[in-house]
Amino acid sequence: MAWSEAKWVVDQLMGKLGVMPNNMRAFSAYATSKSSIGLKFLEPADSYDAAGNLVCSVGGVMIRMSTEGFPTTAAEGDLVIDNNELGKYQSEPFVVSGLKAGTTYYFSAFPYSTSGVFNLSADPANRSEAIPADGETVKVTINIDDTTGFNLAVITCVDETDTSATQTATLTKTNRTATFTVPIGHKYHVEYGAVDGYSKPANTASKTSVAGTTTEYSGSYFYWSATIKVTYPVGSTLTCSLGETVYTASTDTGSYTFTVHQAGTWTVKIEKDGETAQTTVKITSDGEEKTVSLAFVKIYGISRSVGASSTAWARTDDAVGKTASASVGTTAGKSDFDDCYPWSEMKRETIGTDVMVKIPEFYFRRYVQGSVEYIKIADKAAEGFVKHPGSGKYIGAYKTSSNNKSVKGAAPTVSQTRATMRTNAKAKGTGWSLIDKAAESAIQMLYLVEFADNNAQAKVGRGYCDANSAAISTGSCDSVPNLTGRPAGTVGKTDVVYRGIEGFWGNIWEWVDGLNFNNGEYWVCTDPAKYADDTSSNYTKLSYTGATNWSGSYITTEGMDNSVPWAMMPSAAGSGSETTGYADGIWSSTGWRVLRRGGYWYHASICGVFTAGVYNASSDTHTSIGSRLLFTPS
Repeated sequence: MAWSEAKWVVDQLMGKLGVMPNNMRAFSAYATSKSSIGLKFLEPADSYDAAGNLVCSVGGVMIRMSTEGFPTTAAEGDLVIDNNELGKYQSEPFVVSGLKAGTTYYFSAFPYSTSGVFNLSADPANRSEAIPADGETVKVTINIDDTTGFNLAVITCVDETDTSATQTATLTKTNRTATFTVPIGHKYHVEYGAVDGYSKPANTASKTSVAGTTTEYSGSYFYWSATIKVTYPVGSTLTCSLGETVYTASTDTGSYTFTVHQAGTWTVKIEKDGETAQTTVKITSDGEEKTVSLAFVKIYGISRSVGASSTAWARTDDAVGKTASASVGTTAGKSDFDDCYPWSEMKRETIGTDVMVKIPEFYFRRYVQGSVEYIKIADKAAEGFVKHPGSGKYIGAYKTSSNNKSVKGAAPTVSQTRATMRTNAKAKGTGWSLIDKAAESAIQMLYLVEFADNNAQAKVGRGYCDANSAAISTGSCDSVPNLTGRPAGTVGKTDVVYRGIEGFWGNIWEWVDGLNFNNGEYWVCTDPAKYADDTSSNYTKLSYTGATNWSGSYITTEGMDNSVPWAMMPSAAGSGSETTGYADGIWSSTGWRVLRRGGYWYHASICGVFTAGVYNASSDTHTSIGSRLLFTPS
């Protein structure tokens, strides 16, 4: 018998008296291996009476152990430790070794005073139990709401401390529980494997293994499906993915339906010949159906030798093989570009009371390589392409008429300076202005790529331009099929319309903002807030120049500034004709001049989509010069 045990027996026989200590301040037992248990404890503090007098000084604690239950006296069970180094095992454990795995061991702490008085209380603060074990037992159970299509699920207990200790188990609709043992102190989490046709439970949070404990997890698989129908270019590889779940289309026919089994944002992607395109589809509920369309960037191009005599351009890229023709009277034309963006979205819309035509946002390249000029339009952002500054806006469907409107059945407003018409347009409100050089350029490029010919009079319609004596009212082209071409009547005596824009050449001239001309220099700006006459402030000078003595000369070359490639203005003229070069006319003069475009009712073959005049002073007005509205959405 140990001295402390003998002393306790003697003390009891002698009926030793005194104040016993309080209960333990901390006492816990836990497994440290399959044959040992660690004890952490903190003895009671000394006791004092109300006057502050010491009434009990703690001398130590005796801890006893049993497999039958908690010892109730300092003589029952086996002695574990009699500790009088107070606080020694508060942080670092006292390890009890030589124990049997799987057996529950009960520990009782009996603190005693320096006078030898024991606290024999059965208070929980003085008791703890533990089972020697290798680590924490992890029990995983799966629930399945509908076993119809359930095959098997792989459950993984991921050991984050030692990956080699990661464990897996395969569960089925009849065997739904797996048990793992995680080494003591290792961090781990549980991952639920995917089962096609079912939504997957979320993985568990990371946890540190505690030996001798059991943690139970439960995850539910729900029979759940939604569909994503995809149209895409034939011959492409099509995938649909969310996280680690990736489905690949089994055909490449251009139409495929994925069945997905999880809510979330799915990525649908196509790949072909090094090109990729993708979009996302948000699925939120069982039974949901979504439809998407994917396409690679489409590039529609044309090319032509600089200064060539022919007005025709060769088609390149995705424009190869496409054709376009205009309507005449009730005979409808046909354009292969009707289903190609951005032409497909060039439609009339009413903004307030004004009839406008949308110029959709598009991306372009214009460049010269060797002696060949290229113009290319992309239906979306693409490498090497930039957004056209004249796109993403609305152009007046008609010439501007009285009360500053773009409406049908009205006489065009004339005999005002460009500055006056600019002021009137801006007075309509935020976003309103005159047609500017950037918007004109956007329309010129769209026309060129669609019809692949400089001679718009020959391809779309001559326009109201042959020896007429006065302007005609707006709206005469409203019945033209597809709003591209001309109405029935004598050539040169009817107006013309291109994709809803009536009279883009002929009838009356239009003042154009955003360009000033000074002794051959072209200055451009794209900010309507900074448009002004007779100035280069806030304007950019183009790298090429024009002459100052053109007088109805036919344009042979439109200049190229590599830094401002969208700005198309004549750089050479004089040796062309109505069927060669750019087929349209140019007028110019010295000093500061402002731009007018399109020609008027009397100019005949010299009218056209490129016809320009940098001849007028900013103070000029004329009965043949009007304007066209521009609206830029905020």
